[in-house]
Amino acid sequence: MSVIKAFLISLALLSLTSCIRPVSFQESGIETPDAWHTFEGLPGNPVLWDKPLVVDDCAEVEQCWWHHFDDSVLDALIARTLMNNKTLRIAGTRIEEARSARLGSFSTLMPQFSINADAQRGNQGLYTGDKPLAYEDVTDQVNWELDLFGKNQARFAATIALVQNEEILRQGVIVSLLAEVARDYFDFRNYQQQLAISENNLATQKRTLELTIAQFQEAYASDFDVQRAAAQFATTEARIPTLKISLETTRNRLDVLLGSTPGENDDLFAIQEPLKPLDPQIVIAAPATVLGTRPDVRAAERNFAASISTFDAAKREWFPTISLTAFFGFQGLQGIHNSTQQTPGLQNLIRTWNVAGTLVQPVINFGRIEADIEAADARYKRAYLEYQETVLEALENMEDALANYLYETIRNVSLTSAATHNRKALELANQQYTNGYTNLLDVLIVQRNALDAESVEAESSYKLRKDLVNIYTAAGGGWACPYKN
Repeated sequence: MSVIKAFLISLALLSLTSCIRPVSFQESGIETPDAWHTFEGLPGNPVLWDKPLVVDDCAEVEQCWWHHFDDSVLDALIARTLMNNKTLRIAGTRIEEARSARLGSFSTLMPQFSINADAQRGNQGLYTGDKPLAYEDVTDQVNWELDLFGKNQARFAATIALVQNEEILRQGVIVSLLAEVARDYFDFRNYQQQLAISENNLATQKRTLELTIAQFQEAYASDFDVQRAAAQFATTEARIPTLKISLETTRNRLDVLLGSTPGENDDLFAIQEPLKPLDPQIVIAAPATVLGTRPDVRAAERNFAASISTFDAAKREWFPTISLTAFFGFQGLQGIHNSTQQTPGLQNLIRTWNVAGTLVQPVINFGRIEADIEAADARYKRAYLEYQETVLEALENMEDALANYLYETIRNVSLTSAATHNRKALELANQQYTNGYTNLLDVLIVQRNALDAESVEAESSYKLRKDLVNIYTAAGGGWACPYKN
């Protein structure tokens, strides 16, 4: 009957162990705003506002956000990044490490089985009657620390939360990684366009310089005019190497993000598709939805949950540790008459067994347990503050991204208008200068203004796309897209 009782008790303990769960979701203590502050003060109701962002409290965070740019090159870069990026694989190894730690913590809740074997041979004098003897012992041993006070269970719960934390951190790596790829790609496209604009303007300025030299040779222009035209031509020419440096370094960075050596993805970078217009309306999720989606916020919450379990385990160190030990085996003794005789079989075969229990109660440890508790309490407080800080920074990131995109859209309209007027002014200035109705200084000023206007307009167009990427990233989009390699 005692064996049956022991089995039932063991079964009950095993069932309790299998039901261990990490600490449930923890609130940050930061009040989540009902709406985004960026939209306050805008004309009309932000919910009904039609340009260029629209707020929908029921909307989910866009996960496959790069499809909105309708750019096949960007899609290919994203796919190659997800397959080959080394940072993403490193994050995967951290998950494997955390899972191994979880398994190690779980093992402390289970019985530990071992087989022990011992064999001896010799003459130990009076102990063996001055005769050579052989002794053999084989036992099966079981050691089990009964976690009646939950110390090891709390540690196991902490490791479960840490595994969840690492899994969520990998999601965060995906979010930031895809955002970096998209931003670098738009930077690369911007440098390409800046280079084309500079080369086109350089060709125009070269024609102006050649015309001025011809007029100087015919005494229709002064050497002063020639020097000014040559200086502007050289200044514009000096922009090109700088742009090529930026172009090359950005391409190299993209290669690394794609897990490739420099030059391995030139087939993609050689494709120059025209930019597609952005969606006229971008749907924005509510603050609560964004906070519930962002991996960094969820990871900080799981880290805080793990610190709660660790603190709980530290406090339970004051409770006694109860362990059970049992073994079952056989012992055998055989005599050896002389070296020429064959060894006879085992004699006096004995069955051995033992069951023992131990209890260890901490009494005096000179502050070790108190120090562990205080250290765990400090980590608990730090994790809570980091959780709160992460929530605040998440709200800040989203507000900044919304403001940048909103006002860059307005700025881009003005820059587009300015570039159009400057191109028209340059056309008129070239016609008038050729026909002798204006001087060279006016032409040079208009050329410089046209170059600056076109350059700033192009930069704004790509900045607008990077700002949109920042909105999707700040909302936590990208990690839950059903990727297909």
